Amino acid sequence: MKEIVILGNSGFAKEVAFLIDDINRVKREWEILGFVSNDKAVIGSKNGKYKVYSNDDWLMNIDKPVSAAIGVGDPKIICKLAEKFSKNENISLPNLIHPNVIGDWENIELGIGNIICAGNIFTTDIKIGSFNVFNLSCTIGHDCIIGNCNVFNPIVNISGGINLGNSVLVGTGAQILQYLKITDNVIIGSGAVVTKDLEEEGAYVGIPCRKVR
Repeated sequence: MKEIVILGNSGFAKEVAFLIDDINRVKREWEILGFVSNDKAVIGSKNGKYKVYSNDDWLMNIDKPVSAAIGVGDPKIICKLAEKFSKNENISLPNLIHPNVIGDWENIELGIGNIICAGNIFTTDIKIGSFNVFNLSCTIGHDCIIGNCNVFNPIVNISGGINLGNSVLVGTGAQILQYLKITDNVIIGSGAVVTKDLEEEGAYVGIPCRKVR
C-alpha cells in the first residue's frame, strides 16, 4: 500500500478521506497517514476518522516518496497548493477516482491530481487537465475540454462540447448548455443555467445566468 496524506483540514478534506476509503474497499491501495494543515496548533487533533498528521513544512521537505491529495474546494487555493507541492519530486499527486464512476476511459485524457467523487459520469472524447474536483453526481458530456484547478460542486451538468478554462467554481446543481466557452476565474452560482459564452471573469447567477460582479 502507498502512503497518502490529504492537504487541508476542512469538511471536504474529510470527504476526500471517505473517497480513499471507498477506493480501498474495492482494492487495498492507500494507507492514509492523515491530514496536513498549515496550522501547527491542530497537529494531532482528529478530524472525523483521521488525525491531522503534520504541517506543510514537513511535507514540503519530505525526503521519501509519499502521495498527496488536495482536500480543498477553493480553486485559487488548489492552484497554490498544486504549484507549491509539485516542486518536491518525492510528492506524487495521483488521480483519485471513485470505483462507481462511469467513463469511456479509452477516450478520456486526464492530467494529475484530479478528485472524482462517487456518481460522476463522463461520456467520450473528453480532455481534462489537472487538480480538478468533481464532487458527487456530476455529468460531463462528449468533446468537453476542461482546464486546471476547477471545482464542480454536486449535481453539476455539463453538456457536450464545452470548453472550460482554469480556476472556475461551478455551484451545486448548475447546468452549462452545449458548445459554450467559459473563461478563467469564473464563479457560476448554485442552480444557474449557462446559455451563452462567459467571456469575462466574475460571478454569474440565475436562469439564464447573468453577471453580478
